[in-house]
Amino acid sequence: MDQMPGELHTASVFRLRRLMKCLGMLPVEERLFGKVFCNVGLVIAVGASSYWRFCFDYDFDYDFLNDHFSSTIDLINFTALAASHLIIVMELLWGYCCKDVDRQLQTIYFEISVHLGTPDKGNMDRVRAYCNTIYGSLIIRWLCFIVMTAVVNRALTCYALYSELVLLARFSEFTLYCAVILFLYQELVLGASNVLEELHRTRFELWSIRRLSLEKLAKLQRIHGLLWQSIRCLERYFRLSLITLLMKFFLDTSALPYWLYLSKVQHTKVSIQYYVAIDECIKILEIVVPCWICARCDAMQRKLSSMFYTITTDRRNGQLNMALRRLCLQLSQERFQFSAGGLVEITTEMLGKFIFGMISYIVICIQFSISLRASNLNKLAQTTLPSAPI
Repeated sequence: MDQMPGELHTASVFRLRRLMKCLGMLPVEERLFGKVFCNVGLVIAVGASSYWRFCFDYDFDYDFLNDHFSSTIDLINFTALAASHLIIVMELLWGYCCKDVDRQLQTIYFEISVHLGTPDKGNMDRVRAYCNTIYGSLIIRWLCFIVMTAVVNRALTCYALYSELVLLARFSEFTLYCAVILFLYQELVLGASNVLEELHRTRFELWSIRRLSLEKLAKLQRIHGLLWQSIRCLERYFRLSLITLLMKFFLDTSALPYWLYLSKVQHTKVSIQYYVAIDECIKILEIVVPCWICARCDAMQRKLSSMFYTITTDRRNGQLNMALRRLCLQLSQERFQFSAGGLVEITTEMLGKFIFGMISYIVICIQFSISLRASNLNKLAQTTLPSAPI
């Protein structure tokens, strides 16, 4: 959790780690005392927020005594928020060490630059641009949450502000790592193009020169294997956090439109409606970006495989055929698949299922609320009717 030397780490997650330390998600120094101190702060923050929330000492936008459906959704949302906050910080403090992930990614970038002949300076500018865009998006989303919380100025939103900032920071860390993996795939494809060009250029050279070109295929295969292993390390690093965040965002994106509908029906403040709408947009955007990046990584993986499946230069060479077969076999087996806790893969297909399920639950919640209110009105009308004369 301390600073990891290397340009790739500095350009990607270094600044976010400092923000996490400011939020109390990470200790200032990686020692047992620092971790225990962060744990105590976590328990105090979540405990105080939960106590205030379950005291129900805040304004309701629904009939708390009669609308049991809305009160159930309210409590489920906050319970999921508090549980997600606990899981995320506990995993950061006591889970898989991020140093191993950063070290592997830096090693892969170094080996691509040295062994595959890719340029250095311009490519680092590209990964900085990717990460700066993600940082800008995170800062904008944080500011939106803070400003709307200040505008609404209600205990209901103030209790959730800190936990929401923690969740967004953790998911943005995952997005940053996805951007780094995409950058490394782009570098790997560029390096593979250099290797193929060198194989074509040296096909009539002496065997000693030709052998150096063939050795780069083995280096390319090894680097791809390291990249595949680093993705598995990232899965262990986000083992609990990622699936927890996805489930929390699914609950939020399904429930927030229901609260917006209820706010329209109850004629509450317009600021509450703006808060709910902005929160919904932030959560959907948070899901879309890493899914799109992972889809781009998968496309780069397929492009890398097709480059070697269709090679026709000097196929009578037995050693070249052997090296190509090993490389193609590895590319077909060790494909890019980023899973959340081994349950779902982060792809655009998952995003489509996520949005479809979200819309379905929105319709179900609104329809159930309409039916429940109609049933309550009928019961109220029956109880208020005067009794017929005997």
